[in-house]
Amino acid sequence: MHSKHVDVILEGERLMAKRNVCYRHTIGFRVTDETWFKIEQEIAETNLTPHDWCRMVVLDRLDHEYGFSKKERLLFEVIVRTQFFVAFGFQMLADDKLTTDEWKKLRAYAREKADYFAKQSVADFQSRMENN
Repeated sequence: MHSKHVDVILEGERLMAKRNVCYRHTIGFRVTDETWFKIEQEIAETNLTPHDWCRMVVLDRLDHEYGFSKKERLLFEVIVRTQFFVAFGFQMLADDKLTTDEWKKLRAYAREKADYFAKQSVADFQSRMENN
């Protein structure tokens, strides 16, 4: 009998827990040495096996339409920061308050808060998806 794995967050660490649920299907695939090395790097500081990590990644991707790969996350953060710059930059220009120093402060603030902006954008997206 195959057990269903469930994400468990314990003291900020993501672990896999098992429940007794029967799964009739198994997925397996081969990877290159390079891919295996990348997977091992991803799980290096976790208690996950490569198989558990792959299962978690696939299930997370299927369960969350808004899930991002690392590259997608980086691109998304750049887009969100750009949106922030455009909105605030044009508003400051319109108010005739945009100076070189203010622009530098705005850029530094956006760099520091990129993760916050991304999380807020995802939360807004989730809210819109739930309301539609």
